Formats: sequence, C-alpha cells, structure tokens
Amino acid sequence: MPTVRSSASTKRNKRLLEDISNTVEVSKAGSMKKPSLKKNLMLSDDDEFSEPESKRSRTARRSYGSKKKVDIKKEELLDEEPEAKPVRKTKKAAILKMKEEPASDDEDDKEEEEEEEEEEEEEYDYIIKGKKDVKSQASEVKVKQEFEAIEEDESPSVKLSDYELMIQKNIEERQKFLASLKIFEAKGDLEELAPQPVAKKATNRGITRIKEAPQPTERRRSLRQQKMTPDGADLPLPSEKEIAKALAESSEQRNPRPPPGPGPVMDYFNAPGKEEFEEFLKDVHSMKVTGGENSVWSQDGPSVIKTLKKMKITESRVAKVVPSRTFSVQIHPTLDKTLVMIGGKYGELGLWDVHREDSSNGAHFFNPHSRPINCLTVDPWNYQNVYTTSYDGSVRRTDLTSGIVQQVYSYVEEEAYNVYTSWHAHRDENTMLVGGSLGDLVQVDVRDSNSNPVEYKVHNGKTVKLVTVHPTQNHYVATSSRDGCVSLWDLRKVKKNTPINECPHGRNVSGLEFSPVTGNTLISTCSDNYLRFISCDLSNLKVQKKIHHNNQTGRWLTTFKARFLPGREDLVVVGSMLQPRRIEVWSNNGQLAHEFQGEDFASVASINAFHPTQAILAGCNSSGRVHVFM
Repeated sequence: MPTVRSSASTKRNKRLLEDISNTVEVSKAGSMKKPSLKKNLMLSDDDEFSEPESKRSRTARRSYGSKKKVDIKKEELLDEEPEAKPVRKTKKAAILKMKEEPASDDEDDKEEEEEEEEEEEEEYDYIIKGKKDVKSQASEVKVKQEFEAIEEDESPSVKLSDYELMIQKNIEERQKFLASLKIFEAKGDLEELAPQPVAKKATNRGITRIKEAPQPTERRRSLRQQKMTPDGADLPLPSEKEIAKALAESSEQRNPRPPPGPGPVMDYFNAPGKEEFEEFLKDVHSMKVTGGENSVWSQDGPSVIKTLKKMKITESRVAKVVPSRTFSVQIHPTLDKTLVMIGGKYGELGLWDVHREDSSNGAHFFNPHSRPINCLTVDPWNYQNVYTTSYDGSVRRTDLTSGIVQQVYSYVEEEAYNVYTSWHAHRDENTMLVGGSLGDLVQVDVRDSNSNPVEYKVHNGKTVKLVTVHPTQNHYVATSSRDGCVSLWDLRKVKKNTPINECPHGRNVSGLEFSPVTGNTLISTCSDNYLRFISCDLSNLKVQKKIHHNNQTGRWLTTFKARFLPGREDLVVVGSMLQPRRIEVWSNNGQLAHEFQGEDFASVASINAFHPTQAILAGCNSSGRVHVFM
C-alpha cells in the first residue's frame, strides 16, 4: 500500500511541476529545492521524521487535486492494516539506530520511495509556503502567479514587460561593469584633487594709489540754533545769479581749472613720484614721433582677421594709468615704444609706456584740465602734438617733444556754471571744429589762441555732443546732439539750424565717426541698443545696416563708442557688456568678426583704440585700468 500511495503522489506532483515549469525557468525552480535531511542521514522508513498532523492536512488541501485524484479500491483500504503513527525522533537517536539496525533491501526500496515522495512534497510546500493568504482551493493559474511572485520577490508591484526587464538587466550589468572598473571612485578622487576656481584679482601694476582724506560732514543745526524763526520769514533768499555763482565758486574750489599756459608739464603734475616722472618725460621727449608707413590693417579682410586672432593679453600688459574713470584713449603712432594716452575724469592726461619697467610700470599722469577729458587726438599732421577737449570748457595742446602745455581755445569764462565743451575734430592742419553745450559748432585756429573763432548755429541750441569731419571733403561735417539725430552739414553754406539731411535715432547718440578712407559710411552708437552703418552720399543719410548691441552701460560706466579700424571701411571695434568680458569687432554686413578675450581681461572696456599701423589694441575700463592686446 505505501507503494501505491507513493506512486500516486509522485504522479500528482510531477504534473504540477510540469505546469509550473512552463512559466518559470527550471534552473531557478531547481535552485529553490530544499535538501532532504532524511536522505542525507540515510534514515529508514521506521525512523522517518513525522510532521505534525496540521501540516499534513494543510499539504493535502493544497495539492493539485483532491482525494479523487487517487483511485484506490475500497476493499484494499479495508484489508490494509492501519499504520502506526510515526514517532518523531531526534537526529542523534536516528544515527544511533542506524548503527544498531542496518536497513534491509526491502526497507531500502521502501525508504527510497518514501524519500522521493517526501522530497516532492517538501519541494511543493517550499514553492507555495511564501504566500500565507493563498486559499486552499486556489486554481492552477493562482499557484503559478504566486510562484512567480516568490521568484521575483524584489521586483515592483507592477508587472514589467519582457522589454522592460531586458532594459533593467542591461542597466544592472553596466553598473556592475563600471563598479568593477572603479570609475566612480576615480571620479570622486579627481573632484577632490581639482583646484577650485578662484576669481582673478585686479593687477596692482600702474600708478601709485592716492588715499583721499574723508570729506568732512557738515553738522546740521536747528532753526533755533541758527537764530531763525520757525517760518523762516526773516531769512532773505538769494537770487538765481547768486546761486549759480556760489555753485561755480564751490566747483572751482574743489577742482579749479589749471592755468592756461604755456607752461611745462611739471607745472601740471600733482601726484607722488615727481623725480621718476621727470625721468619718464626725458624718455618721452627723446622718442621719434614719426609713424610707420606699412600698416597691418591695409591687408585683405581674411588676413586682418588672422592678425586679430593672434593678438593676446598678458598680466604685464594691464596697468592702472589714471586714478579714476577713463573717458578717452589713443595710441601714439610712434614705433619707438608702445605709448598709450588716456583722458581721465578729473582732467588727468595719462601716459603709459607699456614696456617700461619702473615702480609704476611706465604709467604716469598729469592734470592739464580740471574736468573729464572727453576727446583726445594726436595731430594727424604733427605727431608731437596731443589735443585734449574737456568739460571744463577749454581745448589744450601738449607738445610731447618740448613738454609744453598750452590752451588753444576757451569756450567759456571760468565763472560760468554748467557750460562746457564736449568734442573736437581736425578739419585741416591749422583749424579744428569744437562742439559745446550752447548748441554751436566753433571753428578754431590752433596757431593763435587769441583769434576770433567762427561759430555755426546747429541743433537749435542743444548740446553738440559729437563732431566728425569727412576725410576727403573737409567742408562736410556730421554732428549728433541730445535730440537723438545725426545731422549732415556743409560749412560753406550753413543755414541756421538747417542741416543738409538728418538720420533720426530716437535716443541719445554716444558715438559717431566717418569711415577713414572714403567717408561713404558713418558708424553710430546709440542708447537704443543698436549700432548703425549709415551710408552718406553727401546729400542724404540712410541706415544701411542695423546691428543689435547692448549699449546700456548705466550710470557708473563710460558709454560705448564704436570706431572704425585704422584705414578700413568694413570693420569696427566696440566694447561689450557680455560675460566673460570681451571687446568685439563687427563687420559692416552685421556679422561678428572677432572677440578679444583673456584670463587677464575681466572688466568692461567702454572705450578702445588701435595703433594706426601696428597690431596693438588698448581697451580702457571705468576705473582707470588699461588692457593691451598685442
């Protein structure tokens, strides 16, 4: 009878395992099989461990079928003697019994059959025991699902598709591969070893810093302390003339206009290092003021762009030349040295010999004016003369060879308040045009400061901010004003406030210049965030190209002024507000041709100038510092 029972149980369990193996890999199911302790110990049938009745009944209920699956005759059941209930013995007792009573052959066969039955039942129990909530009469499909859940006990509650499982497997394999290569550890080590970016400090090269004494504050006093009535009725009010005079006097007391000269440069020097500045002037006086004949800017366009790309900046080419904001810049045409000239906020004329080594690194300044030098030029016909126009209402000339400063023209008397000159332009070897705040254009003879200037009324009494003269026909002049217009004038027949033609911009125009060769184009810089190439046929002004450009420098930065490259009609240079800081070169077709950048260039260069013949660019920021690209 045990044989029949073993055979039926074996068949039943085999059918169940075959159904389950259709959905689960046989290898995984095999890996989950629990070893039989009885088989390892070689126990006999009488010594087999008996399991609790509850477990046997539970196992019977969970079987694939019921008792109907085993077809056993009733007569056989009646003839069968009831089996004695197996007694559970310890492992030690079982081993001792094995030594005392070796099993017979029949018992061995019975033992093998029972071992197979027990292994199959234990295997089945192990498969389904992980789900306690499975009911006894669960269907075959439910058993399969529970088996898969046990197989993938770490998988998410939502069943993944085969494709998703393949992706997950690939990700795990890649992670294991990267971990075997120790890439993540190497990345962490590199991040620790990598130096952190440190902001580059401004260079200390250049002029010696002057510590200004703090301004004394005026103590406020009440009306009672001032012996006044609360309504102030007994206090006489000054007239407008008296107020203007008081303001002018206070302005002159703070920063009085220097003497008109002629006088030596040393009379206008007020900074530390006088002896060193005298040695510097001797070197400047002895230099050759003649310029070069062959210009790198006369090449074709691609060659010029290659030249621009080769120009670099180093720490030794950065220096503070004037103590405050810069308003104008020029590079002297001489080939003896690289001499950069700067106009400062308080009337300073800075000179920097870039390659000179002294305590100030070749940077010095003196004060021929008392207010900002808004325009600075080298005389195109005599390179030894440098002309400066200041908001203090005067135009002065500095002779670099003789070291003499002389006033060429005074726009206003010293006691006048809020009246100033803004710009100048050379008309010929002996005359220049000066624009001022009274809305007139003045022609000055530079040979005689006492001569009577010729005045042209333009812009309806509004400030003439910028003046530029046509390079080939010097009686044509273009000007700009606060009215937001660029105007073209013919000085041979100027009608009061009536130009030949106008080009409205709508906002303030901060830069204006004729193209240096033919004069067929004007470049303008406007606060409406545009650069304009304006065609000029001497009778009409028409915008040829508009380039969007951020010109919002704000209150504390000098305004941008786009300028043509020396001897070129197609390229202009202008500052930029973009980060990282740069100086831009634009083409007249609206394309950005080149950008000057460098580790030692980290501020906004509002005004820029090229050497007339050499590949040298000077860019000036609003703190008096100059950056030179070569």
